Amino acid sequence: MINTSQFTDAGKASVDTLFALSEQALRGVEQLTALNLQAAKTVLAELAQDAMAAASTTSPDQFVKLQTAAAQAVVPKATAYLRQVQEIVAATAEAQRATVEARIAEFQSSFLEAVDGAVKNAPGSEGAVALVKQAIAAANTTYEGVNKASKQVADVVAVNFTKLSAAA
Repeated sequence: MINTSQFTDAGKASVDTLFALSEQALRGVEQLTALNLQAAKTVLAELAQDAMAAASTTSPDQFVKLQTAAAQAVVPKATAYLRQVQEIVAATAEAQRATVEARIAEFQSSFLEAVDGAVKNAPGSEGAVALVKQAIAAANTTYEGVNKASKQVADVVAVNFTKLSAAA
């Protein structure tokens, strides 16, 4: 039989999961913010350095060389920045996926325990319980398929980004 402590425990677990996901998201935002601040500092320092160098040129050829060198440095720097963003986002998404997967496994286990407890108190309900367990197994299979597909898509995106970065 289901008792109130099971509902209370489920509620607490859901709140814990929500806070864990929120903390992971905030960690990702914090990392992106730190990356963006560092990028802004670097850009400002390089702009100041480039402006000083441009002001000290004595010929148009020197100025053009400085501008060409600065322009050529943009693509590798932008690629490195985007790679870091992708790594932060991927790590955050993976941490959240693991948290959700663990919570789903806990929920399924608790649910099955509750169903088994109900069977003990309701004679003749074995068929209904078997049907519920089959439905859970089918939902699990579907979830695993969707999860596997989403991981494959993420892997393909990461590989394509790496190829694009290498080509740049």
